[in-house]
Amino acid sequence: MKLVTFAVLVAGAGCVAKSSGTIGQSDAQNAGKALAMGIEDSAGGFGPVSSGAAAAPSCVTLSGDTGDPDQDSIPNAATLTFNCSSTALGLAGTVTGTEMVTDDQPSAIAWAFTADAMLHSTLTAVTNASIVSDRNGQIVASQDAVAGPFHLDRTLTVTTVFTGANGAKATVDEMRAWNVSYAPQVTWTPGGAVVTGTVSATGSWDVTVGSASASATLATPTPLTLTPTCSTRVTAGTVTATYEGGGHMNTITVTWTGCGQSTVTYTGG
Repeated sequence: MKLVTFAVLVAGAGCVAKSSGTIGQSDAQNAGKALAMGIEDSAGGFGPVSSGAAAAPSCVTLSGDTGDPDQDSIPNAATLTFNCSSTALGLAGTVTGTEMVTDDQPSAIAWAFTADAMLHSTLTAVTNASIVSDRNGQIVASQDAVAGPFHLDRTLTVTTVFTGANGAKATVDEMRAWNVSYAPQVTWTPGGAVVTGTVSATGSWDVTVGSASASATLATPTPLTLTPTCSTRVTAGTVTATYEGGGHMNTITVTWTGCGQSTVTYTGG
Protein backbone atom coordinates (compact mmCIF):
# COMPACT_ATOMS: atom_id res chain seq x y z
CA MET A 1 0.00 0.00 0.00
CA LYS A 2 1.40 3.36 -1.03
CA LEU A 3 0.31 5.40 1.94
CA VAL A 4 3.10 7.94 1.68
CA THR A 5 1.98 8.93 -1.81
CA PHE A 6 -1.56 9.48 -0.63
CA ALA A 7 -0.47 11.28 2.52
CA VAL A 8 1.17 14.02 0.49
CA LEU A 9 -1.78 14.29 -1.85
CA VAL A 10 -4.50 14.35 0.81
CA ALA A 11 -2.94 17.43 2.34
CA GLY A 12 -3.92 19.43 -0.73
CA ALA A 13 -7.01 17.55 -1.84
CA GLY A 14 -10.36 19.07 -2.49
CA CYS A 15 -9.45 22.33 -4.19
CA VAL A 16 -12.47 22.94 -6.41
CA ALA A 17 -11.68 24.04 -9.95
CA LYS A 18 -13.67 27.04 -11.16
CA SER A 19 -12.41 27.45 -14.72
CA SER A 20 -13.54 25.99 -18.03
CA GLY A 21 -11.81 25.40 -21.36
CA THR A 22 -8.10 24.68 -21.11
CA ILE A 23 -6.57 23.62 -17.80
CA GLY A 24 -4.96 26.65 -16.20
CA GLN A 25 -3.50 27.66 -12.88
CA SER A 26 -6.61 26.86 -10.81
CA ASP A 27 -6.86 23.29 -12.10
CA ALA A 28 -3.18 22.46 -12.50
CA GLN A 29 -2.62 21.38 -8.89
CA ASN A 30 -5.25 18.64 -8.96
CA ALA A 31 -4.18 17.55 -12.45
CA GLY A 32 -0.57 17.45 -11.33
CA LYS A 33 -1.39 15.43 -8.23
CA ALA A 34 -3.13 12.86 -10.41
CA LEU A 35 -0.11 12.81 -12.73
CA ALA A 36 2.24 12.24 -9.79
CA MET A 37 0.06 9.36 -8.58
CA GLY A 38 0.15 7.82 -12.05
CA ILE A 39 3.91 8.08 -12.37
CA GLU A 40 4.50 6.53 -8.95
CA ASP A 41 2.00 3.79 -9.71
CA SER A 42 3.85 3.13 -12.97
CA ALA A 43 7.22 2.92 -11.21
CA GLY A 44 5.63 0.48 -8.77
CA GLY A 45 4.81 -1.82 -11.67
CA PHE A 46 8.38 -3.08 -11.96
CA GLY A 47 9.09 -6.11 -9.79
CA PRO A 48 7.45 -9.47 -9.06
CA VAL A 49 4.24 -9.80 -11.06
CA SER A 50 2.54 -12.84 -9.52
CA SER A 51 2.43 -11.20 -6.08
CA GLY A 52 1.56 -7.71 -7.29
CA ALA A 53 4.71 -5.61 -7.54
CA ALA A 54 3.35 -2.70 -5.49
CA ALA A 55 1.31 -4.64 -2.93
CA ALA A 56 1.96 -7.02 -0.05
CA PRO A 57 1.90 -10.61 -1.41
CA SER A 58 -0.42 -11.73 1.39
CA CYS A 59 -3.31 -9.64 0.05
CA VAL A 60 -3.08 -10.84 -3.57
CA THR A 61 -4.51 -14.21 -4.62
CA LEU A 62 -4.07 -15.99 -7.95
CA SER A 63 -6.53 -18.08 -9.92
CA GLY A 64 -6.55 -19.65 -13.37
CA ASP A 65 -3.35 -21.00 -14.92
CA THR A 66 -0.95 -19.96 -12.16
CA GLY A 67 1.94 -22.05 -13.52
CA ASP A 68 5.28 -20.33 -13.98
CA PRO A 69 7.59 -22.80 -15.77
CA ASP A 70 10.28 -20.21 -16.51
CA GLN A 71 10.30 -18.99 -12.88
CA ASP A 72 10.12 -15.28 -13.73
CA SER A 73 7.18 -14.55 -11.35
CA ILE A 74 4.86 -14.05 -14.35
CA PRO A 75 2.03 -16.63 -14.38
CA ASN A 76 1.06 -18.36 -17.62
CA ALA A 77 -2.46 -16.90 -17.65
CA ALA A 78 -3.84 -16.00 -14.25
CA THR A 79 -6.09 -13.49 -12.52
CA LEU A 80 -4.59 -11.57 -9.62
CA THR A 81 -7.29 -10.55 -7.15
CA PHE A 82 -6.38 -7.68 -4.84
CA ASN A 83 -8.02 -7.33 -1.43
CA CYS A 84 -5.53 -5.13 0.35
CA SER A 85 -5.83 -2.77 3.28
CA SER A 86 -3.33 -0.91 5.40
CA THR A 87 -3.12 1.79 8.05
CA ALA A 88 -0.25 4.09 8.93
CA LEU A 89 0.25 7.62 10.20
CA GLY A 90 -3.47 8.14 10.64
CA LEU A 91 -4.30 7.01 7.11
CA ALA A 92 -6.39 4.03 6.04
CA GLY A 93 -5.95 2.69 2.52
CA THR A 94 -7.47 -0.07 0.42
CA VAL A 95 -6.82 -1.60 -3.00
CA THR A 96 -9.33 -4.00 -4.54
CA GLY A 97 -9.95 -5.38 -8.00
CA THR A 98 -8.27 -7.65 -10.51
CA GLU A 99 -5.44 -7.90 -13.03
CA MET A 100 -5.60 -10.64 -15.66
CA VAL A 101 -1.97 -11.43 -16.54
CA THR A 102 -0.62 -13.51 -19.44
CA ASP A 103 3.06 -14.42 -19.84
CA ASP A 104 3.92 -13.50 -23.43
CA GLN A 105 7.13 -15.60 -23.32
CA PRO A 106 6.24 -18.51 -21.00
CA SER A 107 9.38 -20.50 -21.85
CA ALA A 108 11.92 -17.75 -21.13
CA ILE A 109 12.80 -15.44 -18.27
CA ALA A 110 11.75 -12.16 -19.83
CA TRP A 111 9.93 -8.94 -19.02
CA ALA A 112 7.10 -9.81 -21.39
CA PHE A 113 3.46 -9.93 -20.33
CA THR A 114 0.06 -8.44 -21.02
CA ALA A 115 -2.24 -7.44 -18.16
CA ASP A 116 -5.84 -6.21 -18.16
CA ALA A 117 -6.39 -4.18 -15.02
CA MET A 118 -9.54 -3.15 -13.17
CA LEU A 119 -8.51 -1.66 -9.83
CA HIS A 120 -10.14 0.51 -7.17
CA SER A 121 -8.18 2.28 -4.44
CA THR A 122 -9.14 4.50 -1.54
CA LEU A 123 -7.32 6.45 1.11
CA THR A 124 -8.90 8.26 4.03
CA ALA A 125 -7.24 10.50 6.60
CA VAL A 126 -8.41 11.12 10.16
CA THR A 127 -9.56 14.55 8.95
CA ASN A 128 -11.95 12.75 6.53
CA ALA A 129 -9.95 14.02 3.55
CA SER A 130 -9.82 11.22 1.01
CA ILE A 131 -8.74 10.05 -2.43
CA VAL A 132 -10.74 7.50 -4.43
CA SER A 133 -9.32 6.22 -7.70
CA ASP A 134 -10.56 3.78 -10.35
CA ARG A 135 -8.30 2.67 -13.18
CA ASN A 136 -9.06 0.32 -16.05
CA GLY A 137 -7.11 -0.72 -19.11
CA GLN A 138 -4.13 -2.64 -20.42
CA ILE A 139 -0.47 -2.87 -19.46
CA VAL A 140 2.10 -4.47 -21.78
CA ALA A 141 5.65 -5.28 -20.63
CA SER A 142 8.68 -5.55 -22.91
CA GLN A 143 12.46 -5.16 -22.86
CA ASP A 144 15.01 -3.92 -25.39
CA ALA A 145 17.82 -6.28 -24.41
CA VAL A 146 18.89 -8.66 -21.65
CA ALA A 147 20.13 -5.72 -19.56
CA GLY A 148 17.19 -3.53 -20.45
CA PRO A 149 15.86 -0.96 -20.53
CA PHE A 150 12.55 -2.49 -19.48
CA HIS A 151 9.21 -1.00 -20.47
CA LEU A 152 5.58 -0.81 -19.44
CA ASP A 153 3.18 0.48 -22.07
CA ARG A 154 0.21 1.61 -20.01
CA THR A 155 -3.11 2.45 -21.70
CA LEU A 156 -5.50 3.26 -18.87
CA THR A 157 -8.59 5.31 -18.16
CA VAL A 158 -8.50 6.72 -14.64
CA THR A 159 -10.98 8.66 -12.52
CA THR A 160 -9.76 10.15 -9.26
CA VAL A 161 -11.87 12.06 -6.74
CA PHE A 162 -10.01 14.25 -4.26
CA THR A 163 -12.06 15.25 -1.19
CA GLY A 164 -10.74 17.81 1.25
CA ALA A 165 -11.31 17.84 5.00
CA ASN A 166 -13.99 20.50 4.39
CA GLY A 167 -15.88 18.18 2.03
CA ALA A 168 -14.93 20.03 -1.16
CA LYS A 169 -14.40 17.66 -4.09
CA ALA A 170 -12.39 17.74 -7.31
CA THR A 171 -12.70 15.04 -9.96
CA VAL A 172 -9.85 14.30 -12.38
CA ASP A 173 -10.50 12.11 -15.43
CA GLU A 174 -7.50 10.82 -17.36
CA MET A 175 -6.65 8.82 -20.44
CA ARG A 176 -3.07 7.65 -20.03
CA ALA A 177 -1.16 6.28 -23.03
CA TRP A 178 2.33 6.13 -21.57
CA ASN A 179 5.57 4.29 -22.14
CA VAL A 180 7.38 4.00 -18.84
CA SER A 181 11.00 2.82 -19.10
CA TYR A 182 13.18 1.42 -16.31
CA ALA A 183 16.97 1.35 -16.54
CA PRO A 184 18.50 -0.57 -13.59
CA GLN A 185 21.89 0.55 -12.31
CA VAL A 186 22.85 -3.07 -11.65
CA THR A 187 21.75 -6.36 -13.18
CA TRP A 188 18.05 -6.97 -12.72
CA THR A 189 16.28 -10.24 -13.40
CA PRO A 190 12.80 -9.59 -14.82
CA GLY A 191 10.19 -10.36 -12.22
CA GLY A 192 12.71 -10.17 -9.39
CA ALA A 193 12.86 -7.61 -6.59
CA VAL A 194 13.37 -4.18 -8.08
CA VAL A 195 16.82 -2.55 -7.82
CA THR A 196 17.99 1.05 -7.87
CA GLY A 197 17.73 2.66 -11.28
CA THR A 198 16.10 5.41 -13.28
CA VAL A 199 12.62 5.71 -14.76
CA SER A 200 11.36 7.89 -17.59
CA ALA A 201 7.86 8.46 -18.96
CA THR A 202 6.76 9.54 -22.42
CA GLY A 203 3.47 9.49 -24.29
CA SER A 204 0.13 11.27 -24.28
CA TRP A 205 -2.03 12.35 -21.36
CA ASP A 206 -5.59 13.56 -21.87
CA VAL A 207 -6.86 15.05 -18.61
CA THR A 208 -10.05 16.77 -17.51
CA VAL A 209 -10.61 18.61 -14.24
CA GLY A 210 -14.22 19.69 -13.92
CA SER A 211 -15.01 21.47 -17.19
CA ALA A 212 -11.37 22.21 -18.08
CA SER A 213 -9.25 19.83 -20.13
CA ALA A 214 -5.90 19.36 -21.84
CA SER A 215 -4.27 16.97 -24.30
CA ALA A 216 -0.68 16.88 -23.13
CA THR A 217 2.61 15.29 -24.15
CA LEU A 218 4.71 13.77 -21.36
CA ALA A 219 8.47 14.12 -21.07
CA THR A 220 11.06 13.37 -18.40
CA PRO A 221 13.67 16.14 -18.61
CA THR A 222 15.34 14.85 -15.44
CA PRO A 223 15.20 11.03 -15.15
CA LEU A 224 13.38 9.81 -12.07
CA THR A 225 15.38 8.01 -9.42
CA LEU A 226 13.81 4.68 -8.47
CA THR A 227 14.68 3.75 -4.89
CA PRO A 228 13.49 0.26 -3.82
CA THR A 229 13.27 1.18 -0.12
CA CYS A 230 10.86 4.03 -0.87
CA SER A 231 7.20 3.01 -0.70
CA THR A 232 6.38 5.32 -3.63
CA ARG A 233 9.54 4.23 -5.52
CA VAL A 234 10.34 7.72 -6.88
CA THR A 235 12.72 9.93 -4.86
CA ALA A 236 14.04 12.49 -7.37
CA GLY A 237 13.52 13.79 -10.90
CA THR A 238 11.03 15.72 -12.99
CA VAL A 239 8.13 14.93 -15.32
CA THR A 240 6.46 17.53 -17.52
CA ALA A 241 3.11 17.58 -19.33
CA THR A 242 3.01 20.18 -22.11
CA TYR A 243 -0.12 21.21 -24.00
CA GLU A 244 -1.50 24.02 -26.14
CA GLY A 245 -4.45 26.09 -25.05
CA GLY A 246 -5.58 29.67 -24.86
CA GLY A 247 -3.30 30.56 -27.75
CA HIS A 248 -0.10 29.56 -25.95
CA MET A 249 1.81 26.58 -24.60
CA ASN A 250 1.24 25.43 -21.02
CA THR A 251 3.25 23.05 -18.84
CA ILE A 252 2.44 21.15 -15.66
CA THR A 253 5.64 20.05 -13.94
CA VAL A 254 5.95 17.49 -11.15
CA THR A 255 9.26 17.51 -9.28
CA TRP A 256 10.29 14.92 -6.70
CA THR A 257 12.69 15.88 -3.90
CA GLY A 258 12.39 12.79 -1.70
CA CYS A 259 10.31 9.72 -0.96
CA GLY A 260 6.66 10.75 -1.12
CA GLN A 261 7.69 14.38 -1.61
CA SER A 262 6.62 16.02 -4.86
CA THR A 263 5.55 19.50 -5.91
CA VAL A 264 3.38 20.63 -8.81
CA THR A 265 4.04 23.84 -10.72
CA TYR A 266 2.24 25.41 -13.69
CA THR A 267 3.58 27.72 -16.36
CA GLY A 268 1.41 29.26 -19.07
CA GLY A 269 -0.59 32.28 -20.00
